[in-house]
Amino acid sequence: MTTHEIHPVLGVGFGPANLSLAVALEERGRAGLAHFIERAPEFQWQQEQLLPGADIQNNPFRDLAMQRNPDSPHTFVKYLAARGDLTDYLHLNAKFPLRREYSGYLAWVAEAFRDQVDYGRSAVNLSLVEGDDGSELFCVDTDDGGRYLGRSVSVGTGRSPRIPYAFQKGLGESVFHSTQYLSSMERFKDKAIRVAVVGASQSAIEIILDLLGRPNVRQVTAVHRSIGFRLKDTSPYSRQVFLPEFVDYFHPLPSAKKRRLRDELRSINYAACDQDVIDRLVGVQREYDLTGSDRLVMRPFREAVISRPHGQGHRMVLRDINHLTEETLDTDVVILATGFRDFGAEPGDEPYHPLLEGIAHRLPLDEEGTPVVARDYSIELKTEAGTPRPLKVYLNGLCEASHGMGDAGALAMLSVRATDIVDSILSHDHEKLLAAGIAP
Repeated sequence: MTTHEIHPVLGVGFGPANLSLAVALEERGRAGLAHFIERAPEFQWQQEQLLPGADIQNNPFRDLAMQRNPDSPHTFVKYLAARGDLTDYLHLNAKFPLRREYSGYLAWVAEAFRDQVDYGRSAVNLSLVEGDDGSELFCVDTDDGGRYLGRSVSVGTGRSPRIPYAFQKGLGESVFHSTQYLSSMERFKDKAIRVAVVGASQSAIEIILDLLGRPNVRQVTAVHRSIGFRLKDTSPYSRQVFLPEFVDYFHPLPSAKKRRLRDELRSINYAACDQDVIDRLVGVQREYDLTGSDRLVMRPFREAVISRPHGQGHRMVLRDINHLTEETLDTDVVILATGFRDFGAEPGDEPYHPLLEGIAHRLPLDEEGTPVVARDYSIELKTEAGTPRPLKVYLNGLCEASHGMGDAGALAMLSVRATDIVDSILSHDHEKLLAAGIAP
């Protein structure tokens, strides 16, 4: 007998993706339909990367609700007005708001849904169980022994960090991904250190600038496979990848053509940086050149092939990707600004999110062995004998490989994607919700 409450929608993770889902459900009069589990003790967004001067690189009015409902109480404009900051913000004439300010906006909206979220509980397993009526249910177990049941699940945890092979066995206090930057650096605040930053992304250059502002950092070495920090493609034509029309165009393409198109458009979002941070770093580098300082060292066209403990720090073996020559680099701290893993069969990809392991035997797979994700961001599980209706698990913000760059953690698609998922949930579960007295 089932003794746990059965939630019509169970959300795993409560970052911007599932927060936007909660907003969309409320607007449809279904505020009680979803319940969420979040491992953090309270709402947070990019907490480890709230660096001084860092902005969000996104039009703030493409927020949780504006595109769908300009009158929503959960827009960025309403947040500014509620704080009495609207006039001051407009006076700034800023292209993008500071990351810290947008984090405050998201936390402000999240507070309105606090009763729907269990914070401080981390999902460790997703499986299927049989309900009292014989139907299948999703079951999520948490790290503290909790158990949640749902008729559908929205996975909004974010993608897994991409860890280059040389570092996979050496992660720890002094070798870590950029998603752990601020808390990890706190351990070294009273120690003179040399730091290597691996990667050429926006986060990499922001971290380098932050490190150079820390008096205890003796030297920063930037290691990247490219010629340097390249300018992001911000053309309005290229940025059409963040429009729902592009998702409609991209989603039905064969896997090989999707990969080709993503490679072609890579500079819109990957291994590329905004002009302002490039200008700042070039200015700092020029200052060091004029004074004869070696505090900032560039190692372009390099990849790390070995990383191992050495004395009190680390020794990396760097290989020039063109000449194939090797050199060593000794450092105290290694920061991996290397992005996140996609779903796919390419090197560095993962076949599906680790949380889906418990239902992997029911995932429909394409010719490359990766789950088939529908246009509504759902995976419809394969049915078994006696299964009355297929279950759907929604991947909320995890679908770049199947839906394009607009699903790469981009804020621009939040409200549009949430609308698609809500429409699908209400359509798919209408009969069940009607029986439960929830649907009209």
